[in-house]
Amino acid sequence: MTSTNIRTRVGIVGAGPAGLLLARMLQLEGIDSVILERRSRAYVLSRVRAGVLEKGTVDTLIAVGAGERLLREGMPNKDVQLRWDGVCHRVSTVDENGRHLTTYGQAKIVEDLIRLREGDGLPIHFEAQVDRFEDITGNPVIHFSEGGVAKALHCDFIAGCDGFRGVSRAHIPGADAASFLREYPFSWFGILAEAAPNPALRGFAHSRRGMAIASARSDKISRLYLQVAPDFKVDQMDDEAIWDELDRRFVDGTSNRFNRGPIIEKSVARLRGFICTEMQYGKLCIAGDAAHIVPPSGAKGLNSAVGDVRVMAATITRYLKEGDSTLLENYSATCLRRIVPTVHWSCEMSDTLHMFPGQSEFDTRMQYAKLDSWVSSPGGQQRFREAMLGQPYPI
Repeated sequence: MTSTNIRTRVGIVGAGPAGLLLARMLQLEGIDSVILERRSRAYVLSRVRAGVLEKGTVDTLIAVGAGERLLREGMPNKDVQLRWDGVCHRVSTVDENGRHLTTYGQAKIVEDLIRLREGDGLPIHFEAQVDRFEDITGNPVIHFSEGGVAKALHCDFIAGCDGFRGVSRAHIPGADAASFLREYPFSWFGILAEAAPNPALRGFAHSRRGMAIASARSDKISRLYLQVAPDFKVDQMDDEAIWDELDRRFVDGTSNRFNRGPIIEKSVARLRGFICTEMQYGKLCIAGDAAHIVPPSGAKGLNSAVGDVRVMAATITRYLKEGDSTLLENYSATCLRRIVPTVHWSCEMSDTLHMFPGQSEFDTRMQYAKLDSWVSSPGGQQRFREAMLGQPYPI
């Protein structure tokens, strides 16, 4: 096995939306970077993830030149439907400044950013397995293997955007003691279907059979979820049973039913809330799922990562261009000002919308009371709307 040395200013671990967006923001500041991604290009482009974007995320993507298709295909999402006890309620998610949510799949964002980077001839190393970091406080080196060849990426800064199970967080001393995790006792069974979304059936359904969610990826593709047991397997329900269960959980006293079509993807994801309060050490910062995970109920995962990346891009730029470490020293605290309330809101939604094992009738009625507080008064609607539209960016 031979060894190859590579040099860049910033080594970015992970070619998800966080790593790709950071690379683009640094590029616009004239700072070179190399992205290392352990998965293949095809795998990265095929991952189906979140699709509801805060206006700040939309504005950020437009600002870096990744908004052309987003502006053309993104679908405005101006209210949220909440169903419980067989009744549908709606809450506006448009504020006094016209801010609203936009539906646009994460896979498309990743594709847009990859095309921009590759179009500019800039490096993304796919199927590059990162093994370890060296000299994080001095002259950082990322050791990785690619095609059976051991390589070393020498850089001035490391950006860990490699997810919950990535290697980056483990290189921060004290990260384990600063990590806090809550595992939920259920999973989400997600499907992607070639079926036109029914606008009368959107949003969240609290059902005694378990929660369900209906959203869209386009005017022809539906994205749907069912709350299932934590050990649920994707082959436990055939397609007809899946559609039947969605219809049952979305019953609201009307004759509305889902448009049915071929199910083209199925997946199961455990729900967890996670925060690591140590997000920086030496010349390493972590962002996105490497530092925090939200239950997907609030659609905040991608949006939270964008908030981190904005802070990280400013931190790296200030440090490398001006030698100013002020933002670097305050990186964790700055990011956490947005992260903590965002994780709290996502967990509150999860606690309110799901049926928990052994849940009593009292517990269910308390969930109804919480749901009602979000829709029954101007103040409750305002709180819900502000939380859904997202926390302001610290930078």
